[in-house]
Amino acid sequence: MTTDTIRESLKGKIYVELGEIYCVHDEGYPWLPNGSVDLVLTDPPFNIARDTNFHTYEKNTINSFRFDAEKGWDSYSPESFRELLNNWAREFFRVLRPGGSFAIFCADEYISDLISALRSAGLKPRRTLTWRKPNAVPVNRKHMMMSACEYVVLGVKGSKSVFNSDIPTQPSQNITDSEIIAIADKASTVLDLEIRKSLANLNRRPSPQEIEAIVSSTIQSLAARAAKRSINIYSLDGKTAELCVPNYVSFNSKAGNRLHPTEKPVALLRYLTELLSNEGDLILDPFSGSASAGETAVLTRRRAVLVERDQEFFEKGSKRISKLTEELDNELLM
Repeated sequence: MTTDTIRESLKGKIYVELGEIYCVHDEGYPWLPNGSVDLVLTDPPFNIARDTNFHTYEKNTINSFRFDAEKGWDSYSPESFRELLNNWAREFFRVLRPGGSFAIFCADEYISDLISALRSAGLKPRRTLTWRKPNAVPVNRKHMMMSACEYVVLGVKGSKSVFNSDIPTQPSQNITDSEIIAIADKASTVLDLEIRKSLANLNRRPSPQEIEAIVSSTIQSLAARAAKRSINIYSLDGKTAELCVPNYVSFNSKAGNRLHPTEKPVALLRYLTELLSNEGDLILDPFSGSASAGETAVLTRRRAVLVERDQEFFEKGSKRISKLTEELDNELLM
């Protein structure tokens, strides 16, 4: 989809064009041409509003846990929400090109409904990615498991989707997010297993100080082994990173200075974007919020159409992308 085609489709709409990022204030995107999008990357309303005291946690690092219903967040009946899922899925199918991918965040209680809606629309859900959040707030830790994960349903329209599991190391000047995550995961797995083994082999309860010493000693003794394991993602000639990508990933949730209550970390969105699309591809986020997907597109050299119905967040998102593009332009001039 060319720049001229995007501009033509946006005639009469309220939007801001910032480089190759288009921030659109609208309820939907029926004006977007069929088969024009390479990747749908979005975080729809989870429909988890409850009458709670969540306002007491507003400044915490937790994301998407519970919202007071009076704020109007995610306030649908289960039946109407399932119908919305079907409507959204049909629109995803319409705008995605054959072979285009989707990555859609979803609350655990609606994963099966989302997958069913996507299949009914003609799309192919392939995996559900578990996003683990190490910095999740321990709400109600004495009574239940922490809400420390979110889920992303991944899939394709048709077949032959982009999946960048083999990454050329040349002529790229920078290591990719996918490589960094794979390297860290390989090393941490070695340490995790051996620390567990060292503690499990004790025939008594160690003191906290002894545990500290055991962990420290284990890490030191395994440093070389972990380092060796971490680079086995590369081919023998070093020209390709050959990744086996698991259906889980760990990123801290967005902490502090959030523009939107459910704002997702750009690092996670970059990881998904680099894995599921190529430079120059067009990304659609129809629930743009604070425009994190737009920042991701700028940083990964993609194009993006960001649709947001709320005036406040449309303005905040547009300002965010404008500031980012201005900063990058200034860096190029220095």
